Amino acid sequence: MSAQQEAMRSDPNNISQKEMRNRIFAMVWPATIENVLQMAVGMVSSAMLGRVGKVAIGSVGLGRRITMLVWGFFAAIGTGTTVMVARSVGANDRAKAGRYAEQAFVLALSMVLAISVFVFFFARDTLVLLYNTSGELLNVGTDYLRIAIWGVPFMAIMQITGAIMRGAGNTKVPMQVATVINMVNVVLSYALIFGHFGFQPMGVIGAAWASNIAQATGALLALFIMLYRQDNLVFKLRGVRLVSEDVRALLGIGLPTAAENILMQLGQIMLTGLVVSFGDTALAAHQQGLTAESLSYMPAVGFSVAATAFVGQSMGAGSTKLAERYVKELAKWSLILTAFTASFLVFTPKFVFGLLTNVPEVIELGAYYLILMGLAQIPQQLTSVFNGALRGAGDTKAPMVIGALGLWGIRLPFSYFLSLRLGWGIVGVWAAMTMDLFVRFSMSSLRFYRGRWKQQLDRMVEAKA
Repeated sequence: MSAQQEAMRSDPNNISQKEMRNRIFAMVWPATIENVLQMAVGMVSSAMLGRVGKVAIGSVGLGRRITMLVWGFFAAIGTGTTVMVARSVGANDRAKAGRYAEQAFVLALSMVLAISVFVFFFARDTLVLLYNTSGELLNVGTDYLRIAIWGVPFMAIMQITGAIMRGAGNTKVPMQVATVINMVNVVLSYALIFGHFGFQPMGVIGAAWASNIAQATGALLALFIMLYRQDNLVFKLRGVRLVSEDVRALLGIGLPTAAENILMQLGQIMLTGLVVSFGDTALAAHQQGLTAESLSYMPAVGFSVAATAFVGQSMGAGSTKLAERYVKELAKWSLILTAFTASFLVFTPKFVFGLLTNVPEVIELGAYYLILMGLAQIPQQLTSVFNGALRGAGDTKAPMVIGALGLWGIRLPFSYFLSLRLGWGIVGVWAAMTMDLFVRFSMSSLRFYRGRWKQQLDRMVEAKA
């Protein structure tokens, strides 16, 4: 039993501020590096494709949005896994934690394989249906999507193993896997997109293959570590069958998160369809802007991951007071880090955008995106911490409702109103996105501080009784 678990069992609240801070950063820094490296996998391809042309940027952006929609279907399992494993670890039940891990793995893979097969056969129809696109953008996007979709099952393996490890308090393994993926992707993207080391230039298709091979490498490494190189929990896949009780527990917590992600991706697809109507330059600026923005928010994503894990463990140990202390400390350090990273977006937007493309009109337009998003980074990251805490407590419906209200009640209607009715164009879309982030922050902070999530502990006690 770890020192943390012993302290939490004897007196869950008997943790000094210094000890708490050390535990937070021991979990946050590997999670942060993992997320930065995962972002870099897409960013490297985006930067290289930015040298190929606007159609390459746009077509890959459309395809990636669909793969993210598929990812949303198994996000439910990832969130449920982190919470249930964290609770089991907090209660010092390694066997139960391992059982949840096994169930999550089998369930996620079976779901994502079925969806990937569907998208492969109907890739072109899916792009037409969702984006109403045509011509070269449709043709290139279809070719990219039919290859890229086979990277999603490998993403699922890494997502679930990462969720298991984070729930058990181990964020170093996901970080190590992300490091390997990034190295493989950089080398292969350079070789396949531009044609080096004996390969022919493949452009967009090369980006898809490079990403798939990198994701497959990471998945195999993550699975090997889970099976043979960790002792945090009992995890074996031999003869695993789905157990209805465990599946219900995982999905009961995770389904609202999946609904939140799917609603988000569907809304983003609608938004991208609006962006497409403003032309190739606007689409390229929007897609590369999303990538450039991640330079700011990815370093702070680890705080949301830590909030879910620490709150889950605190609930498993029976202490809402400890959970509140963790969230307060996480919010403080997230704010400090985000204030630093967001300053690059606000004060050097053209420099940051120039890292991803050398097309002058795309850089000029995209700078407006980064300034607006830079102003919204602090509320966006604090929202992530509060939502992570709510998920860790089992209150996953609140983030879903907040996300839906922000997207469908603010972002989408104001995007159409500002861009079309007021004539602001693509800048109107970005202004609406900024408004959405501030509204979500108000709702998520209010939900957390009202404290209804604490009632989940009473339900856990009643369930055990």
